[in-house]
Amino acid sequence: MTRSSTKTSPGPLPPGVERRRRLRQERKRERLIQLWRFSLLGSSAMALGWVLLSQGWTLRRNDQVRVQGSERLGVEAVIEAAQLRFPQPLLSLQPQAIEAQLLKKLPIQGVAVQRRLLPPGLSVQLEDRRPLASATRKGAQGIEQGMVDRRGHWMARTPDEHGERPESDIQVLGWTQAQRPTLSRLLERRDQLGSPLQTIAFQANGSLSLRTQALGLVHFGNDPRLLDQQLVTLIQLSRSLPDHLRNQPGSSLDLRDPSKPELQLPAPAKQPDQKTSER
Repeated sequence: MTRSSTKTSPGPLPPGVERRRRLRQERKRERLIQLWRFSLLGSSAMALGWVLLSQGWTLRRNDQVRVQGSERLGVEAVIEAAQLRFPQPLLSLQPQAIEAQLLKKLPIQGVAVQRRLLPPGLSVQLEDRRPLASATRKGAQGIEQGMVDRRGHWMARTPDEHGERPESDIQVLGWTQAQRPTLSRLLERRDQLGSPLQTIAFQANGSLSLRTQALGLVHFGNDPRLLDQQLVTLIQLSRSLPDHLRNQPGSSLDLRDPSKPELQLPAPAKQPDQKTSER
């Protein structure tokens, strides 16, 4: 007897198994599609970034620099002071470094620099330093004529200032950088002294003296720690000193010790001797 062998073909998978197999295939296909999308987007972004960096976000012309806030300084002055060169990648510029450079080289007291991506450019906001008083200082070539702003910073008289004049008639004599904080405090309180301030003078030894319209010459000495108290005494005397003692020729007021002010009057002129003859 011979035995015949029969092959059985696999039957259909159970519904649950077939469903899971199809889900796995769909998820695999979806992952491949997402990977392809990310690759395409990444390549496009890199290409766009390269184009923007090399072509778009670049300073090429002066008109891409916008300057605001100053009545005296424009684009050319800012470009020269910041040493900008064209073309220059916008992202290579450091706003803080440009601000420091502009503060150092331009007559300004404040600046804010921002990179502008759309449209590409550079925005510069300036705050002018305005001269408040005339000033002199000792330079290498002798006495230099200049001006100071309200914070006591020196301002040279140059053609760039377009003939601008100080806001006040105050004169500062013997300006030095070391005395700038004291000068700044005096200028800040110039309208509170009870009388117009005319002169602020610094001696080589650091001694300070003022001249006001009502009291004339006032000696403050060289101790800046007493300045506030000295100003208070000065204001009180401007209000209370009798008129016949104010601003006498040759007189001065000593406030080196503000608790003991001294009014120094010139010695009276000697009268010629009168000889009488007896008759």
